Amino acid sequence: MVGCHWARFDGFFEGQSLRLESLLDRVGEEKYGATILIASSQAKVRQEWVRALQRNFAVGEVSERGELEEKMVGYKPSILVLDLALHRFGKGFAVFQRLNPSTQIILLAATYDEGEALKALKAGAKGYCEKHIESCLIRKAVNAIQRGEIWAGRKTIARLLEELPSLSRGRQGKYPPPSQAGLQSLTPRESEIARLVGSGGSNKEIAQQLNISERTVKAHLTAIFNKLHIPDRLRLGLLIAHSNQVTPR
Repeated sequence: MVGCHWARFDGFFEGQSLRLESLLDRVGEEKYGATILIASSQAKVRQEWVRALQRNFAVGEVSERGELEEKMVGYKPSILVLDLALHRFGKGFAVFQRLNPSTQIILLAATYDEGEALKALKAGAKGYCEKHIESCLIRKAVNAIQRGEIWAGRKTIARLLEELPSLSRGRQGKYPPPSQAGLQSLTPRESEIARLVGSGGSNKEIAQQLNISERTVKAHLTAIFNKLHIPDRLRLGLLIAHSNQVTPR
């Protein structure tokens, strides 16, 4: 398998795999904490990802577009791992975002293309990597996405940070910039967490530093997103990294 360096933005098992609905019917989503749907026309790719994730997540797999659309609507997976080689998928992953906006998407490529990765992250994907990576990296990628982080190559993350000004201007119509009133509406704790996100802290690191649970950090981040009218942790981190306007009220 291909090895490579990865960065977070915080700053098969033997035999037949279980279907996603079977896992949910038998044990429920609560036991696993998240449901993962692997979409690839290549059985080997599906097997590698299922083998790496099945111990900790409810994992399902699909090999055709029609079945994927059905599962996205019916089962609303937490994370979709989407192989770009799947017939007619390519650049059209936005259609699956619309089917279930809460699903986080990781895109799989035959070889890592920095330009394609950057474009995918700008379009809303939460991760981009080669489809054949080591099991430990597969688990790290999914765990990073669960924590609200971005999974991509270090150079890609660096370029994303560099392009923040133009990226923000280009999305003002979709995500209006936070007003001063919005920034001032943050509580002291929310302001503190926002600054820590801007400095590259992960949810776990922030929780340890503030002596609170990761669940509490996530709850605060949700409140911050709503107040600032931003869609995700990446937007918050980029905003705070390039702005020094967050002050406790």
